Amino acid sequence: MGDDSFISVATDGRLRGELVERGFSRGLRVDLDIARAMDELARAAWSMPRDKYYDGGDRYRSLNRAGAEIVEGGVKVWFTEESTPYVQLKKYNTTIGGQPREYAPLAAEVAGSVGVRKMIAQQLYSLPLSTVGTKYLVNVHLIRFTATPGRPCDTSPPGLHKDGEKYIATHLVGRCGADGGEVVITDNEKREMDRFTMREMGESYVFDDDRIWHMLTPLAVMEGNQFAYRDTLAFDMLPEGWEPVG
Repeated sequence: MGDDSFISVATDGRLRGELVERGFSRGLRVDLDIARAMDELARAAWSMPRDKYYDGGDRYRSLNRAGAEIVEGGVKVWFTEESTPYVQLKKYNTTIGGQPREYAPLAAEVAGSVGVRKMIAQQLYSLPLSTVGTKYLVNVHLIRFTATPGRPCDTSPPGLHKDGEKYIATHLVGRCGADGGEVVITDNEKREMDRFTMREMGESYVFDDDRIWHMLTPLAVMEGNQFAYRDTLAFDMLPEGWEPVG
């Protein structure tokens, strides 16, 4: 980790305030570096291998890992060579939870670009737990859902669920020819708080998994289309020493 790991971040009181008040928020400040990173990610999504652990549609996925530390005026973000399998507890993912899942990483120049590191830094700096000295492990997932007529793509697990991570941020990278893919967020009593469909590259939302339930409605093709896709970049943001409740 060198001095170039530092990313300057301006405080976003709205994001942090909404996370404290409601447990989720929406928004990402896009600049030239982030816009370029989105374009690179959109092209990389076409060459990802298929998710072999998933049968509810055709899905593709990569996994890179980063470390981060909150410092005065910003965040240090660096990517690591860690390649241990990704595992969700069965409690949270009732379909493929408990199964070690291995995903190929994106190329370092794509995953570790300054634009992606700026996105990570923005999201981390707004978290309620982020004070100077707080360290995080960040799982970086590029995920593609595709659909064809008669074969929609659903999440795993389907319906309202929790992921078993502390904080999660999801950013839309691309969407084409698609119907559905609506995000639904509820409180812990499963009372609906918001629902929305991300359509513009760079749209995002972030939430505290302990405080909300969420779901994505199945992705299908618009009438008359033969193919559709939805690409997202997701960050699992795990404070150092944090463990999911088993």
